[in-house]
Amino acid sequence: MTLRRCGERRGQGRAGLLLGVMAAGLFLAPAAAGAQEMTLYSARKEELIRPALEAFQKETGIRVTLLTGGAGELARRIELERANPKGDVFLGTAAGITELLRQKGLLESYASPNAGEIPEEFRAADHAWVGITGRVRVLIYNTGRVPAGEAPQSYFDLTAPRWKGQVAVASLGERTTVSWLATLLALKGEEATRKYVDALRANGLKVLKNNTEVRHAVARGEVAVGITNHYYYMLQLQEDPRSPITLVYPDQGPGDMGTPVFSITAAIIRGAPHPAEARALIDFLLKPAGNRLLVEGEFEIPLLPNVALAGADRGIRGLGQFKKAPVTQVQLADLEPKVERLFGSVFLP
Repeated sequence: MTLRRCGERRGQGRAGLLLGVMAAGLFLAPAAAGAQEMTLYSARKEELIRPALEAFQKETGIRVTLLTGGAGELARRIELERANPKGDVFLGTAAGITELLRQKGLLESYASPNAGEIPEEFRAADHAWVGITGRVRVLIYNTGRVPAGEAPQSYFDLTAPRWKGQVAVASLGERTTVSWLATLLALKGEEATRKYVDALRANGLKVLKNNTEVRHAVARGEVAVGITNHYYYMLQLQEDPRSPITLVYPDQGPGDMGTPVFSITAAIIRGAPHPAEARALIDFLLKPAGNRLLVEGEFEIPLLPNVALAGADRGIRGLGQFKKAPVTQVQLADLEPKVERLFGSVFLP
């Protein structure tokens, strides 16, 4: 069995850009002659997907070639390879780009027998893609700078003078920032979302390159509050258990919109050269043993009911344990191009 990695960079490209996938080779074991094989295009970091792929190879004997990069650059690669596909499975960091690939006819429908317990909102109606894990858009704050009783409880609290120059968010190079703004458009409308973004800017919002920079800025006390994904809180504590940070699930009141949830998505590329192996990988990632490795790798929340939640002892909540924003992944995907048109010049690092 061989896991071959091409590229380690988590790119910041968007769907319309081809930034190029960095090439490198890592051979974990020799491949047997005539062995089954497949290629995975992954927007997830190599070190996070690797444990699941190693387990998949051990169980099935299927050799995986892994190419990593930004979701947008990989999507563009798939589009350029339409006439002669090289990849078999695409793993995206949010549903938006995956749905765009579906709309362009670049994905195969596959209803995995293991997908039945994934909530419907995290699946394409025609089975062209399926969510495999979830990520929640939370607020993290520095406990040395913000007393617990003064912590913001809503995204919309952050326009108050109290937070002037003290809030950070990642650029639109992070797809979950795009999805967060799409949630606001879906639930609040364009006018209200524009006003909110304008108010954040007027209040000194700091736009950083990525979510890792956001968590570091909060942990160091450079800003008091960060808008980011829940697992960055856990990654910060893993990196430095003494970090003075905690998290808030925002907008949980009776009249509030709830906290958005986005899904990592998996899909088979249309015309995949190894369709049987591609289906086998999807099946593996959706069964408890394989899915658990994904959940544990980056502290994401399970979408399957029989997979344990990682980080519950540090305040991480699973589906059904908090008020979720009432939007589907397809709704968000449809609004993401509009987000980039409206705010592409605003959310720059």
